[in-house]
Amino acid sequence: MDIDYSQPFSQLLKAATKDTHDTISKSPGAQALTSGTLERDEYVRYLIMLWYLYITLENALDAHANHPVLAPTYNPAVLARAPAISTDIATLLETPAWASHPLHLSMHPLPKPLLDYIAHIQAISESDDPTPLLAHSYLRYLGDLSGGQFIKRTILKSYHLQDHAVTAYDFPKPGGLPGEIADQGDILKLKNIFKQSMDESITTPQAKQVVLQETKLAYRFNAQLLNLIRPPSASTKGLSDVLAPTSSPLLGVGVGLVLVHTYLMYAGRASHTLGCNFLSLFGNRGLSVAS
Repeated sequence: MDIDYSQPFSQLLKAATKDTHDTISKSPGAQALTSGTLERDEYVRYLIMLWYLYITLENALDAHANHPVLAPTYNPAVLARAPAISTDIATLLETPAWASHPLHLSMHPLPKPLLDYIAHIQAISESDDPTPLLAHSYLRYLGDLSGGQFIKRTILKSYHLQDHAVTAYDFPKPGGLPGEIADQGDILKLKNIFKQSMDESITTPQAKQVVLQETKLAYRFNAQLLNLIRPPSASTKGLSDVLAPTSSPLLGVGVGLVLVHTYLMYAGRASHTLGCNFLSLFGNRGLSVAS
């Protein structure tokens, strides 16, 4: 396929990845997620994997907020997903301290495809050139602004939930009051703003090629993540109902902290062990460590 690197990057990227996008959307995991057939506990399991992914990506974007390529699309007040994902997990598991919940504990060690995904993002962040992070920002946030809106409606209907139980796909209304949620027209505006900002930040053929190749790699990582979703026949039925609450809240929180710290070590963030940066990670991204 011949690629015209003279066109705006958002257009180039959409055209060059369309076939990959369409193929992934037809995968069993994606189909289960969008059809409403996924068991509720399996959806929570998927949310937990997303939290690990987003906290890695968003900390990386924070670290490079002033980078000339990344700065134009950096807008955590609007785009950041980790706090909302954590809130949804807490709501669905009925505890703010979900790190110590049996469903979360049962997921460790975390699946290798997820660990590979987050380690790759961390490696980019620690490299001499974090430009490829834009590919992951594009894939995740535009995905949430697009297909994510359909997933929200499906989840609300399938699990008979109120709107407050599914906030991971909510975005603030541009120019709206605090707490006001973007409607369909606002979502389109946010998508266009992101694309325009990306077009302004990626202008040279060399930069376009770098981010395009990384976007293709990001799609492969995402496909592997979706493959971790267990269709209804393969998932464990009623896991959060079957597993009893942790007998000791303090023990459960302690185990939760150890497990998440193990993840941080894998992702290359263990240099600060359990110090201030570790605790601020949860304060910034919505994971409660209280019992």
